[in-house]
Amino acid sequence: MSKASIAIIGLNGFIGKHVLNAINSGVFDSKIQFPVKAITRKEGSQSTDKIEYIVSPETSPNDTKLIDALKGIDVIVELTGPNPELFANIEQIVAKVQPKLFIPSQFGTDIPQVDTYAPGFLALKSQHSQAVRKLGVKVVDIITSLFAVPGAFLYDWVATVGITDKGVNLIGDINQKFHVSKLEDVGNAVLAIATHKPYSELPDVVHVASDTITVQDVIDKYSSSKNVKLDIVSKKSAEEGKKEFIDKLNAGFNPDDFVFYLQVIVAQGLDKGLYFSKLDNELVNPKESLWKWGKF
Repeated sequence: MSKASIAIIGLNGFIGKHVLNAINSGVFDSKIQFPVKAITRKEGSQSTDKIEYIVSPETSPNDTKLIDALKGIDVIVELTGPNPELFANIEQIVAKVQPKLFIPSQFGTDIPQVDTYAPGFLALKSQHSQAVRKLGVKVVDIITSLFAVPGAFLYDWVATVGITDKGVNLIGDINQKFHVSKLEDVGNAVLAIATHKPYSELPDVVHVASDTITVQDVIDKYSSSKNVKLDIVSKKSAEEGKKEFIDKLNAGFNPDDFVFYLQVIVAQGLDKGLYFSKLDNELVNPKESLWKWGKF
């Protein structure tokens, strides 16, 4: 099986540095055609034998140097934040390059699952994947549920389970399970999918997760690490939370409400966006032969 030639847009971003670590780990060396092409808007990044930086200030489909550099590439991986103009540009780049596989910037929440009860949530991301599929390019959405990042998500930044400086505003069952992913695992999973041949065997959506935890687990870890006692100061049912979520969404997506949206999605339970009945961990990392999944 031939090695995969890979281009990445957004390698210097939040997830990108973990993909970069995976590239440099040596784990995937036998499967990658080096150098990996990294599309960046900023001057100054130093290329190596494994990474070739290509500067494209606007990430534009009209940048002939960029398009020429990507011709013949097997995989384009997108690690950018959701941005309508950038997504539109990338769709045009993909149309011109016609890679064998496109991995869009999905991750996080399974949006089609949320769509079954709260239509329109993060619709831009779903529409982006659909637009590339219409080009005849294989697209694999990698869904990871919530990130678990020491010092940040679900360790210090804990509003997603209702923790405030006054206590816990609980929505749904305190013992509700949900999936989480360590960023190191996300980086490895991206490369595992990008190097998985033949691409035709891959499903359109891949669910991966490092661990399964509960709302109570987050509360307990935060209480222990901060040496604070957290009382439940308010309670809403999962159904009450869902109604409020839908009402807020119908009034227009508000970034300030994003952690509330996630808390409600957690409360909805199995196959509603952040807790999955089937994981594809074995597909991307059979018997943990490539790396060991992290734990919360």
